Amino acid sequence: MEKFGRCSMLLAMLFASAFFLSSCQSNRSAAAKSVTMQAAPEACYTSPQQQAEALKLDFREFDQTGGHPASARDLAMKGCHTEAAYIIERYLVKHSGLSRREVDVLIWHLGQHKARLGRYEVASSLFLSTLRSPEDSLEPDNFDWNAYVLGSWAFLNKEETILKTSIDTLLRKGGQRNLINARALIGLHNCFDKPYSEALSSGICQASTVTHVP
Repeated sequence: MEKFGRCSMLLAMLFASAFFLSSCQSNRSAAAKSVTMQAAPEACYTSPQQQAEALKLDFREFDQTGGHPASARDLAMKGCHTEAAYIIERYLVKHSGLSRREVDVLIWHLGQHKARLGRYEVASSLFLSTLRSPEDSLEPDNFDWNAYVLGSWAFLNKEETILKTSIDTLLRKGGQRNLINARALIGLHNCFDKPYSEALSSGICQASTVTHVP
């Protein structure tokens, strides 16, 4: 597995870009931010000690299963997107032995939190940084990560044709993971003019069922 050290320069560039872009958000991002669904501050507070403990968790506990109040997973489940983004950034900096896939998962979730907060330019850059090479894209179930990435990017940048193409690609390839991601993209398309936070989470936007299209 490729280690975090090989993409440390990419992360440094992404964080530098994020800090720069955060000071020059577009009107579209500002509008999205105004309707962001962020949990109440008191529900999201974690102490410095809890944050330090979370940074010692392994990747699975920190991002996938949770169980600690300051883990990225627990904060995300409570809708604490600002706090989840903060702890993910610090986890990436602290853990130099992560695999490339683990880094990509964390960066993807960081991008989702930024998008939910209306910071579309930052989220777009983070999303695109997880695109996989042809060699890394070979999966036994024909899983197409890149189609999901490009579809999500297309929503943030209001490129409807690219979003539709991504949905069609995932439906055509089939497989459980592709269909799950196709359902998420269909939800984004159904609420194309809504903020990312609403389009991704609202039951009104989500497709009830998704099936393979040969």
